[in-house]
Amino acid sequence: MKLRLSWILPLVQLPSAIFLLEWGEHSARSADVIRMRYDTLYAATPTLICGGINAPAKLLAATSRLFGRVDHEPPAIFGITLDYVFFLIGVVILWYVVGQALEDRQSAHDWRPVWTTTKLLLAGGPLALMGSLFFYLSLQGFLSPERWNNLIGGVLQNILILLWSMVLLGVPSLKLVQRLSVPPTL
Repeated sequence: MKLRLSWILPLVQLPSAIFLLEWGEHSARSADVIRMRYDTLYAATPTLICGGINAPAKLLAATSRLFGRVDHEPPAIFGITLDYVFFLIGVVILWYVVGQALEDRQSAHDWRPVWTTTKLLLAGGPLALMGSLFFYLSLQGFLSPERWNNLIGGVLQNILILLWSMVLLGVPSLKLVQRLSVPPTL
């Protein structure tokens, strides 16, 4: 039986994301945080770590803002806010894609197909753009690590986002180098 990472990774990451978010929600309501009475936003360390581990999924969660209005409560499905639902859907999609990429890498031991110019533009371009965005976000986060009144969580989240930026910039870069090193066929 072959190990299917495209199914295992989402099945592991979804419960871990739910656990970290719930732990963060519980931590944000703890007596210490309430006693501090922050006048700015506070995010618990588990919540920030979950956001860093699943940074690309946060982009899908941001689209949930299109369905809400400022003068109303955020839309909810069965009592769960829409951004939470979109984030969890994004976690499943993200780790399915990561698992699929790892499976493709395992299956092609010696010979790996070179990305075509079209695939470099249509797949590598958005990956590099997202990697650049994450690199910028992590640098901005390092400039103000206490943005969420949580220095440790902020630094950990920025390190994880920086790692995502390196991966998202590295994949198209390596594929471009691989494409340029192959002699053209006539």
